[in-house]
Amino acid sequence: MAFNFREILTNLIIEDSRYDILMKKYTEPKKKGKKAAMDKDHLIDLMTADPTTKGDFEGDRDTRDVTKVGAYTNWLVKQWMGLPQEADKEYAYGSPDWGVALERLQNLFMEDLYKTTEDLEKFHHLKKTKKYKGQKDIGQIKSVADLYDNVKDYKVSKDELTKTKAERLRDDVEKVYEDDKWRILIPKSKEASCHYGGGDTRWCTASKSSNYYDHYSKQGPLYMMMYKEDAGKSPSENRSHQFHFESNSFYNAEDRGIDLGPFFATYPELKPFFKDKFSSYLKKDFGKQVQLRYPNDTMSKYIAIYGFDEFFEALPDTLERLDIEISNSRNRTDDNTPAFRLPDDIVRFKQLEMLHIEGMLSELPDELGQLENLQFISIPNNPNLVHIPESLADLPSLEVLNIKNNNKMVIPHKIMERAACGDLVLIKTQTDQSFGIGECGDGKKVVVNYVDNQGDYKTAEEAEDSLK
Repeated sequence: MAFNFREILTNLIIEDSRYDILMKKYTEPKKKGKKAAMDKDHLIDLMTADPTTKGDFEGDRDTRDVTKVGAYTNWLVKQWMGLPQEADKEYAYGSPDWGVALERLQNLFMEDLYKTTEDLEKFHHLKKTKKYKGQKDIGQIKSVADLYDNVKDYKVSKDELTKTKAERLRDDVEKVYEDDKWRILIPKSKEASCHYGGGDTRWCTASKSSNYYDHYSKQGPLYMMMYKEDAGKSPSENRSHQFHFESNSFYNAEDRGIDLGPFFATYPELKPFFKDKFSSYLKKDFGKQVQLRYPNDTMSKYIAIYGFDEFFEALPDTLERLDIEISNSRNRTDDNTPAFRLPDDIVRFKQLEMLHIEGMLSELPDELGQLENLQFISIPNNPNLVHIPESLADLPSLEVLNIKNNNKMVIPHKIMERAACGDLVLIKTQTDQSFGIGECGDGKKVVVNYVDNQGDYKTAEEAEDSLK
C-alpha cells in the first residue's frame, strides 16, 4: 500500500489544530482579568476520558501526551460547561451558595468521570458493531445520566471492548466449511462483510458505500464462498461466490447471477454442504404450502442440483398444498419438456388436500390413492403423462380431477364411472371416446365415456340402447 504523505501531514495538522483550538478556547481567559473556563488539567482529563482519544496517558498528569483528540471530547466538554446551569437551579448565580454548589457538582463530575468513560466505550462499541438501537448521535444525548440510560441494558464484556480490529473481525465471522480449495464464511457484521469480500469482489454487501449487508442479513445468512487460490485477484479473475437463499440470490465475484446446475457440476465437493442448507430453507419456509415455478425460484435450483427425489425428500410431512408448474407449461407440448415421476413416498403427506402439477409430470404412483384428505388434483398440460392410477377413484375426499390437455392419457373406466355418477368433477378435453356401462352403487346404471379404446360400444347410442 502506497502512503500518501500529503494526506498524513494534513491529518496531523488537523489533529494538532483541534488540540490547540480546545486549549485556547477553554484554558485561556477571553478577556484580561477574567478566569478561564477551566484549567488545562481538567481539559486533559476530559480528553483522556474520551475512549477514542489517542496518546500516552500512563504517566502522571504533567506527562500526559494527547496525539489525537477523540470523537466524544467536545461532548464531554459540553457536559462540563453545563454544570453552572445545574447550579443555577439551586441557588442564585454568583452567590456564595451557588459557588459551593458548582464546586460540588464539578468534583462529583470528575469523581464519576471513569463511569462516563465506561459508558462511552460501550456506546462506541455498540454503534460500531451495529448492535445499538438507541440514539446514535452523541450530540442528541443531553447528559451523562442520559448516556447511561441509553446503554445500561446492553450486555458488553470488557474483553469485547478491548478487542483489536483484527480480533473483532475474526469474531464477527463464522467459518462453516473449509477444504483445500474453499473457505465458506458467514459475516456477522457489515465491517466483516466489507473486510472479507472487499477488493476481491463487486458484491454490494462488501461495498464501503451503499452497502446492503443489513438488508440481506436481516432475511437470512450470507454465505461468502472464498476460493483460496484467488485471494487478492480482481473480481474478473476470482472464483469466489456469494449465496443468499431467502432472496434467491446466487452471485459470482463480479456480482453476476449464476446457474447453480453448472456451478455444482464444476465444484461437486460443495454439494453435500449446501444440500442441508437447501433442505432447511425448504422446511423452514414451506411448512404447509409449496409453490414451485420451475426453473426460476430457489426450490428449482435445489432440483437442478439434487433432482426431484431429493426435493420431495426435503419437504415437510405437514404439507397440505403442493403446486408445481414449469414457467411456460401451457405452451410446452414438445418432447423436450422436463418430466418427473411423482415418488411413492407421496403417501407420507397425510394432510395433503391439493395437488397441482403442470407441464412436467410423467407418472403418478398407485400410492396416491391412499391420501384420504386429497380433495383437488390438477394435472393438466403434461405431454409425457399417459396413465393415471385407477386408485384415484377410491379417494374418499376427491372432488375435482383436472386432466385437461393430456391427449395421450388413458383414463381408467372406474374414474369415468365415478364422474358419470356425479360424485366427481372431471375436467378433460378428449376426443377419442369409447362408451361403456357404469354402476353408481345404488343399482342405477349409467353410460360411461372413457378413453382407453377398450369399450364395448362404438357409439353413445349403442351404449344407451343397452340400458333399455
